[in-house]
Amino acid sequence: MSRWSAKSVRIALAPGEIALKRPDAAPAERVLQTPDRSLAGLLPLLDGALAGAECRTCDADVVVSQHFVRHVLTPPPRKALSREEERALVSGSFEAIYGEISGGWRVDVVSQPPDFGLMGAAMDAGFLDQLETLLARHTVRRISIRPLASAAARRLPRHYAGWWALVEPGWLSLFAGSGGVWHHLTAQPVGADWADTLRELVARESELASPTPPPAVWVQLVGARAAATPADEPSWTVLPYDRDAQGALALLQV
Repeated sequence: MSRWSAKSVRIALAPGEIALKRPDAAPAERVLQTPDRSLAGLLPLLDGALAGAECRTCDADVVVSQHFVRHVLTPPPRKALSREEERALVSGSFEAIYGEISGGWRVDVVSQPPDFGLMGAAMDAGFLDQLETLLARHTVRRISIRPLASAAARRLPRHYAGWWALVEPGWLSLFAGSGGVWHHLTAQPVGADWADTLRELVARESELASPTPPPAVWVQLVGARAAATPADEPSWTVLPYDRDAQGALALLQV
């Protein structure tokens, strides 16, 4: 039986694939795949990958693909709210958009100044409960589960202002912000022509966002294939990324 060192495991979950990184193991990175692209289909893979390992004081840092995450930006509350009131506002916004299904989601809230909306992130609560139970069964003591966007946002420039496109294979998340706050967000499936989709999406969402974001666009590729920046889009900046990392493995590099 192998023993993990403290803070030794990172886990990435993407459609049909998991990746693990254990600095004290060989190989340090491991990728497992399944034809089942649902969240539930990833649990048996992870259970098998962790079988036979022992961890008494380690952390598990889990990063989840944006395919499995939904975001919302509420109307500005215009006053300071308690954490309970913030959560109620975000949950109500999810319900207004997605209906009763959102009642089965676990919601996380990102606070912002009262003149700006609250950002909410949601994932399936049943899956998260099962994931935490699985990790606890493998004696993991400290568990962090984050959407990819939460981890990837740290790569943005310090004085970021404009659009941020987070591009994964098959999925595009688009956020607008400045001055340390988020103003607008959207997401949709994409294909290999994601650059054309992004250009159209920025043009469309710029008309909807208030205030209108600066035109600068930062593109962050996570496992997606690079595409040439359109010649008529000089405001696009592609952030550094690992060209060789694909799928769930790319999530570990963020």
